[in-house]
Amino acid sequence: MTAGALKDGQVCRFALARAVCLGLLILVGGFMLPITVFAQSVAPATGPVATRPSGAYNNAPGMTTPMPDDRADIGRRPVYGNVDLTPAAETMSEARALVTTRSRALLSAEIPARIADMPKRPGTRFAKGDVLVVFDCAAYRAQRAAVAADLRQADAQYKAQQRLAELRTVGELDVVMAQAAVERAKAQLQLQDVYLSRCKITAPYAGAVVEWHSQPYQTANPGDQLIEIVGSGDLELELIVPSQWLVWLKVGQAIIVHIDETDGDVRAKVARIGARIDPVSQTVKIYAALGNDTKTLLPGMSGRAVVDGHVSP
Repeated sequence: MTAGALKDGQVCRFALARAVCLGLLILVGGFMLPITVFAQSVAPATGPVATRPSGAYNNAPGMTTPMPDDRADIGRRPVYGNVDLTPAAETMSEARALVTTRSRALLSAEIPARIADMPKRPGTRFAKGDVLVVFDCAAYRAQRAAVAADLRQADAQYKAQQRLAELRTVGELDVVMAQAAVERAKAQLQLQDVYLSRCKITAPYAGAVVEWHSQPYQTANPGDQLIEIVGSGDLELELIVPSQWLVWLKVGQAIIVHIDETDGDVRAKVARIGARIDPVSQTVKIYAALGNDTKTLLPGMSGRAVVDGHVSP
């Protein structure tokens, strides 16, 4: 073997050994790198841990929302409407209230006739006995005059039959028939008086006109709706409350209502409790009697009511 061939063999062995070492390093590094990363991820922190003190807010600029553990520290003073409630108001319960009246009606026609006049327009107030609707009853007056003439005729015949009976020229049956004719004519006259009394519709109580359902010069038939009215007195409150309140709700409990339309407060007491519970919504209707401060109230106003948790004295 020559010197050149020997030298070439040494170079080849050295290159092979170097390649083997490099491969081992790559293989060992591939296994050690994930192990190193995992070890660093589970290693406990040795430095101080930054914490946010209780009551701190988010770091975003302009953020003022408190943390959940701080919201429990935010208190509110119980104030309802214009009434400053005491700390005992925490036992009170709220519900919506509606101002209603027991005096409300939708007046209808009782006779077929043409409407001659409706002097009270919607929104107009009236006193008890004021005329609300006037009908044209010329035909009814003429019929009454005819019936009155029939009555006079029947009465004259009855008297004549009585005189003839005294002379024994007619029988008792003729007298009875004449008397029946008189009574029939009187009944017809009373019926015509009833028709004439219905030619005007008067207010049954003091109140105001809500709406017209007919117009003057229209012909109305019996049962046709003409005018809707509400009374100015006998106001009360209607509340729809959860049926669970029946455990503690009693007649006589105090209620404070803040009326939205007047921005004022009124006081009332539970007067009646509904006799039926709505099975779907699990609610019951209650009625409350108002005090003397009802001058500014109108039917249909509403507000938020606070029901006290004890029976007022």
